[in-house]
Amino acid sequence: MKILIIMAGFFPGKKYGGPPVSVDNFCTLMQENDCYIVCKDHDMGDNTRYSGIYDGWNERSNCKVQYLCDDEYKENGFEKIIEELHPDLLYLQGMFQSCVLPCLRLAKKYDIKVLLAPRGELCVGAFQKKYKKIPYLRALKALGLTKNIHFQSTSAEETTAIQKWFGVSESKIHYLTNIPSIPKETFPHQKKVAGSAKLIFLSRIVWKKNLLFALQCLSEVTGNVQFDIYGPIEDEEYWDKCQQEIAIMPDNIQVNYCGLVGHEDVHKTFANYDAFFFPTLSENFGHVIVEALMVGCPVIISDQTPWNDINDYNCGGSFSLEKPKMFVDMVQSIVSADDNNMETYRENIKVYVDRKLKVQDIKKQYHKVLLEIL
Repeated sequence: MKILIIMAGFFPGKKYGGPPVSVDNFCTLMQENDCYIVCKDHDMGDNTRYSGIYDGWNERSNCKVQYLCDDEYKENGFEKIIEELHPDLLYLQGMFQSCVLPCLRLAKKYDIKVLLAPRGELCVGAFQKKYKKIPYLRALKALGLTKNIHFQSTSAEETTAIQKWFGVSESKIHYLTNIPSIPKETFPHQKKVAGSAKLIFLSRIVWKKNLLFALQCLSEVTGNVQFDIYGPIEDEEYWDKCQQEIAIMPDNIQVNYCGLVGHEDVHKTFANYDAFFFPTLSENFGHVIVEALMVGCPVIISDQTPWNDINDYNCGGSFSLEKPKMFVDMVQSIVSADDNNMETYRENIKVYVDRKLKVQDIKKQYHKVLLEIL
């Protein structure tokens, strides 16, 4: 099967969040197929071309990638690639990417099957600037571009949203969980001393990821806390508000902005911390949550993700954003934990991950759905 994936950003980019991780893991899991990726040749917000790439198809271990400059990343550029490859399936990432409309037009023109993954962009917590998004969604439907395509859903909320906006039958919506990133090695953990903790926030710095809420919770915690923030600053105005909060933090809370982390270093980075504090407003999957758990790092998250059952396994905590004290108390319990307590967390996480993430079952489901679509 020849699968063409057109998306805004892919590796070696560091600023595009979860979709590149999802796609890379998909290509690894399904590598008995021929996977081709087309993306921009620079990172989000940058103009500089990635180093180490070349024109044409770049070979990776699990796929081939073609990087286009902005002048090529449009409908006629996509059409040339479609005419070259004659793909069996066009796999699109995100609902509001600039490539979606031209790709749907081309799929209709060349009669190519389409699987579109909204990647959580239709979910309530991510649905900002409705005055722009609603007319766009209505236009896609009115033009008949979504009539015969298939959708990937990763949650009941996303399925409901797809049906609401496009009126498609359930047979065209396929529940396919995202594919987790498996660490290539094991990482040691630092000895934990009761009364102090190292916490991490690793995500894009935007309103949706709710860093400001995390900072406000931390200001009420006792004990010594080091809170390291990683990720691209996409919303400067929001980051200014965060910096204002950082400036008035009590002396026992040390906050550091540590820049970006390459995808190859994410697991290693999480292993250096006692907990991942991520009170996000909405995640349809949350690769960073899984990446933290994969290396035994407890997670403190909102209940707006698919991982609320961590509470049943004592792997950290998932709480309502309307109850900030529960976040404060959970952070406080991490600060108070000693090395034996942290080892218990890690053992609980291992049980949870083994039961929750069955990669071979996920592969069978993807394979089944792709065959159904074709």
